Amino acid sequence: MHIEEQISDEGSVEQVENFYPKQVIWGQKVITLDTFYASQCRGITKIVCIAMCFFAIVLVCGSQPVNDERGPALFFCFLGIIVSFGVLLEYTFMLNTHITATCGFIMEAILYVTVSVGLLVSGILMWVFCAAHWADMNPDWATMPALATASLFLCAALYFVEVCILLNDARRCSWRPPQPTSSVLPH
Repeated sequence: MHIEEQISDEGSVEQVENFYPKQVIWGQKVITLDTFYASQCRGITKIVCIAMCFFAIVLVCGSQPVNDERGPALFFCFLGIIVSFGVLLEYTFMLNTHITATCGFIMEAILYVTVSVGLLVSGILMWVFCAAHWADMNPDWATMPALATASLFLCAALYFVEVCILLNDARRCSWRPPQPTSSVLPH
């Protein structure tokens, strides 16, 4: 086994060899890291989703509520942050290699679809019950709910893009060449 870095008893890190994925010994255990995942397309989209969900939380909290339309929006934004951060950690620490590809794909797709639909419904609720209400009652207070609605729709679109990227990667990685057919009839 090739270990790129070793942590000595004093806590210093020693460079041994350069290999990918990066392997580090820490606390008598070998930890394997995919340090390039965050700079690839899927990693960047997860970081953008986390930032956009945080921005949506700030805008939703800044809007004046009418009823309880902010609750679902805050819940699904927080869920989006947790899901994206969890999947980012899963791929960075290469935990996805410990489960089957089909199970990982199904779990990830269900989480992304749930967050995407939840953010879309939350955006519609903010639009109908908050932004439209304040546009009729007090146009000065309609700006923040309108921006919050737009950010929720953008977050939903980003998670839909995540699903599309996931499907594209799964389709590309699961291709199998056709099996040759035999011209001999079975007995």
